[in-house]
Amino acid sequence: MDSSRPASNLPLWGMSIAERVLRQASLCGIEYVVVYVGSDVEWELHRWRPDLRDIHPLQIDVVQSAEQLADVMPDLEGGLLVADGDVVHDDRLWHHLLAAGPDHCVTATETTLVWLSAQHWHAVLEKSSAQFVGVRQLAQGLNSTTVEQLDTYVPELRLTMPAFMIRLTERSQLRHVDHLLYRRTFKGVIDAIARYGYYHLVRLLTRCLSRTTLSPNLFTVLSIAGIWLAIPCFATGHVALGCVSAWAGVLLDSIDGKLARLTLNLSDAMGTIEHLSAMPGLGLWFVAIGWHLTDGDLWTPSVAMLSCWTTVACFLVDKVVSGEFRRRFGRELFDARPFDAFFHLFAVRRNMHLLVLTIGVAAGLVESAFVAMAAGMVLTLAIHVLRFAWIGLTGGVREDLTGGVRGRAEA
Repeated sequence: MDSSRPASNLPLWGMSIAERVLRQASLCGIEYVVVYVGSDVEWELHRWRPDLRDIHPLQIDVVQSAEQLADVMPDLEGGLLVADGDVVHDDRLWHHLLAAGPDHCVTATETTLVWLSAQHWHAVLEKSSAQFVGVRQLAQGLNSTTVEQLDTYVPELRLTMPAFMIRLTERSQLRHVDHLLYRRTFKGVIDAIARYGYYHLVRLLTRCLSRTTLSPNLFTVLSIAGIWLAIPCFATGHVALGCVSAWAGVLLDSIDGKLARLTLNLSDAMGTIEHLSAMPGLGLWFVAIGWHLTDGDLWTPSVAMLSCWTTVACFLVDKVVSGEFRRRFGRELFDARPFDAFFHLFAVRRNMHLLVLTIGVAAGLVESAFVAMAAGMVLTLAIHVLRFAWIGLTGGVREDLTGGVRGRAEA
């Protein structure tokens, strides 16, 4: 990594730009990194976050000359990946480069990300005459992909956003890149509450937390706790307290993923636990509210009983429908086409259920709110079933349509 320019030490989401590159390299499976700092740059290892080596067990050597670089580089059977330490990279660049193979590069206007074979690297060393060779010079003659050619869709985030590779030269650029990175972690197709309600609040909280070494896993655990603690509150009639607990869980659920992606402190295991706990937690909200409104009698016909089981049944069927759509078409039903992305703003899912319930609590109309939740769940399921059928009959998910989805979170 070439960190010879001072901008490598600019702070961004709790770490220097150079450290961000190190973490991205580690997530790609790289175990050994050489950091070239040059003789004119002040480079102090204590500036790195104290949790770097705990999260990413990298072997790091820092060198100040081309001679030192040649001395510390081991035999590289798989070659090496070369990056600039003052550049903010989209994760898709790294993934594309590793998939493309050695002697390939991804280029942007001002910078390049390069993967060299061992043979090419040794040839460069022989020609360099003890002079440091920059990343752009190393890319000459390699197979090249431009940033604009990379896929603009991020499936796990239902986000349509061009890939980026931005060189920073001055502190005034940090605000723009700060917002860009946050947008890159926020789901593109989301409900109106997340987009217009707590988007900026979550960004503020995540920015503060990114400057600490608190693990995102802690907030995942707290999120699960908040969502599940709401269940006994609802069941025992403490609906207002349950709403507070549930909203806390929802906010923490938004914070933990963004904190993990922005600090590159990811945990697949914790992500799986969170995913597995989310669905039963929400389903039990409905049962608990119904239990409270029926005084524990969920089998005798009443408005509250019918609302409870209608909501639970539609919720479960909707999960099956959306899961089958994803299996069949390889894409979420929520953003299969522009209409689906738009409908997801208002679809009655977790956040919308909670908003309706909160309004009901504030107005003293909890049972009426529960009926509205059931009606919204029926409508959401009906539209999802109709969209599934329509998309299947009209030829499935087509790129010319999905590419136009503006899965965008306003910065």
